Amino acid sequence: MPARRANRLRGTITTTLALCAIAADAREAGLAKPTERKPVPNTPALLVVGTTARYAIERLRRGPQPPLRSLVGRKEEASLVNQEPPNTLQLVVRAAALIVLFLPALLTAPLALFTPFREAFWFRLVVMALANAGTAFIKWGQWASCRTDMFPERLCAELSRLHSQAPTHGYEHTKAEVEQAVGCPIEAGFESFDKRPFASGSIAQLHLAKRNGELVAVKVRHPRVVERIVSDFTLMKGAADAIARRKSLAWLNLKASVDQFSATMVAQTRLDVEAEHIRRMAWNFDQAGWRDVRFPKALLATPSVLIESFEPGELVSRYTIQRSLKIRTDEQGLSPRLARFLITRGEESYLRMLLVDNFMHADMHPGNILLQVDGRKPVGPDGGGGKPTLIWLDLGMVAQLDKAESAAFIGFLQSLGTGDGRAAARHVLRFTEEQPCETPELFAEDMAAFFAKSCRGYGTDVNFGEVLRGVLNIVRKHRVTIDANYMTLVTNCLCLDGMALELLPSVNVLDLARPLLATSRWVPRAVFKRTLPLLLAIKRLGDSAAARLQDSAVSS
Repeated sequence: MPARRANRLRGTITTTLALCAIAADAREAGLAKPTERKPVPNTPALLVVGTTARYAIERLRRGPQPPLRSLVGRKEEASLVNQEPPNTLQLVVRAAALIVLFLPALLTAPLALFTPFREAFWFRLVVMALANAGTAFIKWGQWASCRTDMFPERLCAELSRLHSQAPTHGYEHTKAEVEQAVGCPIEAGFESFDKRPFASGSIAQLHLAKRNGELVAVKVRHPRVVERIVSDFTLMKGAADAIARRKSLAWLNLKASVDQFSATMVAQTRLDVEAEHIRRMAWNFDQAGWRDVRFPKALLATPSVLIESFEPGELVSRYTIQRSLKIRTDEQGLSPRLARFLITRGEESYLRMLLVDNFMHADMHPGNILLQVDGRKPVGPDGGGGKPTLIWLDLGMVAQLDKAESAAFIGFLQSLGTGDGRAAARHVLRFTEEQPCETPELFAEDMAAFFAKSCRGYGTDVNFGEVLRGVLNIVRKHRVTIDANYMTLVTNCLCLDGMALELLPSVNVLDLARPLLATSRWVPRAVFKRTLPLLLAIKRLGDSAAARLQDSAVSS
């Protein structure tokens, strides 16, 4: 109950003040007819005018948006990768290699019916096979690690290790690629260069180095990664085509999903394209209200090498994995202050990308979130009480939304806030251009019944993750098709909700989003964009008040 009162207080304060400020701005702009009254000082209007002026000044300071080839779309990005498709013999050999690789997990699958063997050994066999199967399978494992609605929690915790424990390649390959990128021997281009990588992902691995007196992270693409991705997705597309020919399974829309995901994955192998994503995202967030949310600086980029600023800190996945595996000690935990910071800034970042930029980080799992305190790796549960910063990593995969996609998903989230199941159903049915669902009315009825039971809107202790999983169950039941961009948005929501659940279960993420979602529903997008710094300031005051009320209630 204290948490419920705190969430309700926060939502009421922040939404009321935000709407007052926006209404004042609307009157100034002539969007609403003012009532007859004596002229009095209008403090909210003055605040909005000042915020708008500051927005204009900052826009001039930032200059034009950085160039972004990916504005033409993922398919065009993928076309930048020059890789011939594999021939039949290569596909047969690759398929045979995958069968051998997964054979131990397949042969021991019957034993996995017994819980002790499954959790102690079998999950690790699956993760080992995925880690060695190549980029496409590693990426799938990283995605699955956030889907506790589909897989056991212990398996998700094991899969989370793929975020930072992917296979590595040898130093000779790194040396050859880096020297080609910088145009000189490593010894001449760097004051120091660690031969052992400090992290590795599905596409590339990272080395710590010093260049021009500054610590940098050198990202080097794995050998043959493009060839392997093209080969694996050719096999996946063949399987998707076979499934699409079966009418009973055509509603899954697997072919379109594989096409979109494969184009995104192939484009992600171009590290120079990732550098463009980093520069655009950093430009978007280079505004008042976002000084504690940052991105690495892209310093030099080629298709196979990316040199960026080194950001000291701790991956949030460390804390979430500890909670999932029930490893809780004072030294390893995270204080409520820092947990709230990560949850609120993570959700605010997501909403900004969705409501303002239409340019989304498409891989927002805890392994891509870095916590920094006073510019350093946090020490102790509270980081010494210093100023925290959230840093988003790995911008290789992004989602660019058109106006229709943005409007449909924003409408869906707003329907969750109002508890309107039928409105949510209408928006979900727009999650693909050609919806094959044959029972839209029954779908809407089931959604309305589900919302009446589980999602009654803001301030009602809605379990956001459970609601999203319930909606997906109804989607499967009625064979509603959801395009890949929307699934990216849903998966990111589940990632952020899962992070909040692991770090600070008392925080309700739907209520936390209320001020920005509710305000965006009633005001023009242009006005919302220009007054966002003011809205954030008001929202954070409400968040702080609600947190203090909740902490005092818990302590008493």
